[in-house]
Amino acid sequence: MEYGKPWIKNIKLETLPNEDLKIAAAVIGLDATIKLMCELAGISISIPKNATLKAKIDYIKQVYDGTKKSRIELAKTCDLSENYIYRIVRKR
Repeated sequence: MEYGKPWIKNIKLETLPNEDLKIAAAVIGLDATIKLMCELAGISISIPKNATLKAKIDYIKQVYDGTKKSRIELAKTCDLSENYIYRIVRKR
């Protein structure tokens, strides 16, 4: 990965400046982390705990077939409780 900057090759996992970037590198890879560092330097990014909740709810509404088995499978797939799944689909 170059980005036109010759010093990029000197960035290694162990030389990342903080734990947040080391965690990012572990999750998305060092190349993607370096890209974030170069393209978004100085930007603070906060990822809410429920950032994926709307997508999960939309998915549940699309595939839920009304059975308990479906609720159990969706609970596992979406990392939500079976009761929460039931409340989502009951609102339809």
